[in-house]
Amino acid sequence: MAESLYILGDEDRRKFARLIAAAWADEDVKNRYEREPRVMLEEYGIAYPQGVATPPLPPKPVGEFSVEELETAAGGTLGSASSVSTVGSVSGTAGSAFTASSAGSSGG
Repeated sequence: MAESLYILGDEDRRKFARLIAAAWADEDVKNRYEREPRVMLEEYGIAYPQGVATPPLPPKPVGEFSVEELETAAGGTLGSASSVSTVGSVSGTAGSAFTASSAGSSGG
């Protein structure tokens, strides 16, 4: 049986980037997304079609990055000043479009 594929639009990618950042910063958010992803997507304003597998959360990258950098990597920016610190290593690259590192970046 073929699985359906759904591509998030620009605005939904920004919203999903915020959800990812929240899940990386708060284990409770991550666990809740794993239990009830459609509810969490809806809470973040993402209308996701029924019958389509929900997107997995990408692995947490090493280092520090801002939510703004994450949103930029996801396809846009909302100008957030929040930041998330991470520790560990990335074992896979699924969702690498959502990983952003501030190491070596300039500007501010």
